[in-house]
Amino acid sequence: MDAIRNAMSSVSDAVSSTVAGAVERPLLAAAEAEIKKHTGMDIEVETENVPDDWKVWMARTGINSIANEDTWAFLEDNQWNARKVELWKERAITKIVLSVNTEVDQEDRWIVAMPEWERGSKTLKLVFYPYAGTWESDNTWVSPGYKRWWVLGDEIVFGLQLYQLPGKCFYKSDWMEDFEDVDPDSLIPNGTKKYKRWFQFRHWIIYWYPNAMWGWNWAYTKQPPKLPDGSLFNLNAVLSCPSLPDFKMPAVRLPSLPDISLPDVSLPSLEMPSISAPSLSAPSLSAPSLGSLPSMPDRLQRPKGKWACHGFIELTDLKVKASGKDVILSNATVTHFWEKNGHIDTEKKERQRYVLKATSDEQATSWKESLIESGVEEGDTGGCCTVA
Repeated sequence: MDAIRNAMSSVSDAVSSTVAGAVERPLLAAAEAEIKKHTGMDIEVETENVPDDWKVWMARTGINSIANEDTWAFLEDNQWNARKVELWKERAITKIVLSVNTEVDQEDRWIVAMPEWERGSKTLKLVFYPYAGTWESDNTWVSPGYKRWWVLGDEIVFGLQLYQLPGKCFYKSDWMEDFEDVDPDSLIPNGTKKYKRWFQFRHWIIYWYPNAMWGWNWAYTKQPPKLPDGSLFNLNAVLSCPSLPDFKMPAVRLPSLPDISLPDVSLPSLEMPSISAPSLSAPSLSAPSLGSLPSMPDRLQRPKGKWACHGFIELTDLKVKASGKDVILSNATVTHFWEKNGHIDTEKKERQRYVLKATSDEQATSWKESLIESGVEEGDTGGCCTVA
């Protein structure tokens, strides 16, 4: 480390006028040394596609963020981190790439860094967003004086899917593949194709989203965990659906409180039907009115918000089965959210069946055990797979 500090002493004041790499390399070497100290692993750190006006920030703050011990606190030896440590070792990351994305949607302005990782890859990419640049250090990691950094532990845990828990869970969230949904680019109105969707199980209900929502992973407990904002568990908060404008959450049936409303048993009318003779007049031979032709259905559109929920599945009467990576949900009561004329419409469908693919056999079993613990019956009612 002293050698690195000495190497930096002559260049730390010239960061802004030096191309990325010449100044960053000693800093990256320092980050690699710190990472090895906290993880015991040799991990190469690189930068990629750093705009000129971000080079000083990357040297002083971006690299600081990956070098500090707070970023690696999720690997501390305690009972809460044991699973994360296990998965971290399984991922066996050999390279971390720090990059920058300055062209982001307004909805993403709150993001510090977005992780990018494909299962099986040994490289994790951490892409800093403009919000990260609002916090800048005065000094690099190897320079004396006051330093600042972003703690990137959540981004690493999230990106590498270290949140995945085995067995039954009180809250469980993860990606599931093969969800049949409306394809907005289909030539056929409301044609469908299969997507990867983020499923979020909140003990009494399952939501799905187009993008991953952080939080909501907790091993099973009889003492409900606090909500992600730190407030005490309450059913209304769990059943609520944030980030959907002009929308009132429809009533949800809970497994412990089944719907006991009786069907309509009124007798049919005994009034005799009309038996007048049919008209014998010759049929009209005029051309049919074009107005009588069936109209094309309106294209269904999911809520436009990038982080908006697309619908939910109730647990009442639901059946679940795990087979390899497949999670089979059948006899499902599903409420879809559609955006129409600037507000959210709901569409309820019953007796739906989904065959979804979890990330592993273990995770498929975990989904099954988690749902069963919350009152879902094991089994498969059969039938054809549903489309949205």
